[in-house]
Amino acid sequence: MKDGRRQGRLREVLAARGGGLFGMLAVIGVAGCGSGVVPPDPGEIVDGNRDTTVTSPLGKTSGEPNGAFSDPVVAVFDSTGTARLQGTVETRQDMDVYLLGRMSPGDRLAVDAYTPNSALDVTIAMFDSLGRLVVNNDDREDRGDETRDAYLDFIVRHAGNPYYLVVSHSPFPVTNGEFVGSYRVDIAVDSGLAVPQPVAQTLLLDFDGGVVNSGALGMMTLAPFDAADISPLYEGETDTIKDRIREVFEQNYERFNVTIVTTDDPPPRPGEMYSTIYFGGFNRVAFGIAEDVDLYNVDCCDDALIFTESFTPSVFLGLPSASEMGTAIGNVGTHESGHLLGLNHTDDDLDLMDDQSAADAFLEDQEFMEAPLSTDILPIGRQDGVLLLNEIVGEREAN
Repeated sequence: MKDGRRQGRLREVLAARGGGLFGMLAVIGVAGCGSGVVPPDPGEIVDGNRDTTVTSPLGKTSGEPNGAFSDPVVAVFDSTGTARLQGTVETRQDMDVYLLGRMSPGDRLAVDAYTPNSALDVTIAMFDSLGRLVVNNDDREDRGDETRDAYLDFIVRHAGNPYYLVVSHSPFPVTNGEFVGSYRVDIAVDSGLAVPQPVAQTLLLDFDGGVVNSGALGMMTLAPFDAADISPLYEGETDTIKDRIREVFEQNYERFNVTIVTTDDPPPRPGEMYSTIYFGGFNRVAFGIAEDVDLYNVDCCDDALIFTESFTPSVFLGLPSASEMGTAIGNVGTHESGHLLGLNHTDDDLDLMDDQSAADAFLEDQEFMEAPLSTDILPIGRQDGVLLLNEIVGEREAN
């Protein structure tokens, strides 16, 4: 979901709500958010444990400030392994940080955030002891209807002391009023479960065109990839650009158990599982779009689309060579496939998951790395793309 305007450092707008990390289909454009939201009356709701009598040797159990990992409210768990929290998101900048304590591989956390008598579109995110994003959710799916509540059911992959929970508003609520309001959170922890193992993934780079029929991306007909459709300057360079796109994918995933194939290879065997990255078409504000941020790659057969005709030379400061154009398209394609594997946006020009850089950053040797989360997601924490991919698809064994 790379920036797609022709100028400046522009951010992406997520245009449809669904499941996944923040559960949204992404297209690229300019976010327009009005002002003048009236803060809610907290109604004597104090951030912290709903049982105001509990105490903890680890720190305070209620009260502000609690908007940083260094100054959290301690979530106190009872004898059944349950903590019950409450609070209020009072402004667009407000977020509440709760200390959950030590977590070990195989611990299962069920986090239910809901908003009785509140317009808040709540979002929740879990971080490890180093402030790295572990898992989060914006809109729960298990109730079968639209909801502003959030829910996590997650088995810890790596240890941390402590883990943190952050509660805030959705990055992209439908109305301004959904930025603020009160919430409740129930957290249950079980121990001793089997740790989910990484599962290798195959990515098919589809240059053949034809009909794309995706429930999330919609239905469209693409012509076979032709470099001349980017610009007449690339007439006859189709194979050069395609080969470079594949090379960039393979280079970006060389550390991980991800296999790259293209439609120039023998077709996948019947029943073989893979995700598809389509190349072709034009969007005036988008370079690429993914079905979802598929947390921990639950769906290994989802799709993304790279609008190759949007990569006109005019979006770059100079005129890219055919090989450089393949680098740019390959980096954006890798970014979108990163969403299909469960990665979210960051803010670092050299990170493949960056969402705020100008188009010339696509020409660089980008890679998966640890970087600050995009402020469009949360103004706190980092994402370690290498750690997450190792937990999702696994590390490639040395030959």
